[in-house]
Amino acid sequence: MHILLIHQIFVTPDEGGGTRHYELAKYLVGFGHKITVIASDTDYLSGNKKPLKKEQRDGMDIIYAKTYQAVHKNIFHRALAFLSFSFSSFMEAGKVKNVDVVYATSPPLFQAVSGYFTAVIKRAKFVFEVRDLWVDFANELGLVKNRFIIRFFKTIEKILYRRAAGIIVNSPGFIPFINQYVEDEKIILIPNGVDISDFNNMKSQKEMKKKSGCIDRFIVMYTGNLGVANDIETILKAAVSLKEHKDIQLVFIGGGMKKDFLKEKCISQNIDNVKFIDAVPKSQMPDILSAADVCLATLKDIKLFSTVYPNKVFDYMAAGKPVILAIDGVIKEVIEKSGGGIAVKPGDEKDIAAAILTYYNDRSKLTEHGMKVKKFVAENFERKSIAVDLEKSLKGILSS
Repeated sequence: MHILLIHQIFVTPDEGGGTRHYELAKYLVGFGHKITVIASDTDYLSGNKKPLKKEQRDGMDIIYAKTYQAVHKNIFHRALAFLSFSFSSFMEAGKVKNVDVVYATSPPLFQAVSGYFTAVIKRAKFVFEVRDLWVDFANELGLVKNRFIIRFFKTIEKILYRRAAGIIVNSPGFIPFINQYVEDEKIILIPNGVDISDFNNMKSQKEMKKKSGCIDRFIVMYTGNLGVANDIETILKAAVSLKEHKDIQLVFIGGGMKKDFLKEKCISQNIDNVKFIDAVPKSQMPDILSAADVCLATLKDIKLFSTVYPNKVFDYMAAGKPVILAIDGVIKEVIEKSGGGIAVKPGDEKDIAAAILTYYNDRSKLTEHGMKVKKFVAENFERKSIAVDLEKSLKGILSS
């Protein structure tokens, strides 16, 4: 089976961000399948251009399509970046031969359109993956206020749902929304997860705290995107209330549209217990997480966000770190079932600060909860097992 993956924000272990698709592709190659990836030549978190036009890694062929660079400048420039990749990825896809399955992932939605037309031209099966309810989220966050534009994208989304041979979702929370348009049998859950083996040889916490200059600090860590949806402002409010505890350090690792704004906010408001670090390659993330005492995951208090399975949470769990979660819904259920974290009300800085102090004042919970989350994620969200399910699903689609 030759699978063509079209994914603008495809991340290798040498880059920052979620490596879900790299890891799944690596396993599919190991199962005997051919994988070709068309990705952006612009790193999503940093906005920097990549040095290669193509490469082969772990048996997969990766093609880097030209993309407008200013993805984080503003919404208009982001749309231009998405549109440019949609066009360039379509052109690159036309050069790939003997494709059985075109696997296009959204967001952004534009690349899924390119994937559909590629599948039609190549007479391949079209698989549409939904990583989040992009159009609905943009509407709820007020990022897109024009009703005509919203209706236009919803129409495209519905067409893709109906034309796809299979619809893959990475969270069970998406299923009730999508089966309004297609039958349940067409929807396949391939959840986010983690490759546990990546976290088996982490450096010691003491070593990593010393390296980060926080040897005597209680580190509360957030990793990933610093964007509109991530509600970092609420974490900063919590940081202000924790300033009397001089040894508590909040550390943000990542990039995104609001990073510069957030750094300036900390300077102007003298929030000096917060540290920003640029995105690091995913291969370094286990050691980076080793320095943390607890980890944070937040999203804005919007009902739709109760549907998501954030990648970062599974990394936190695999690293054996207690999770403070300010997100409702399906990921809250995961943390509560694991018994290894504290779920708080989204958007409530007092609850976040109180959860941090719970661990700060009772360090025995750090080890206890860390062991629980690590065991739970290994038993329920191991990437290799998820890859086996994906292979089975793609074979079923191809034979239908």
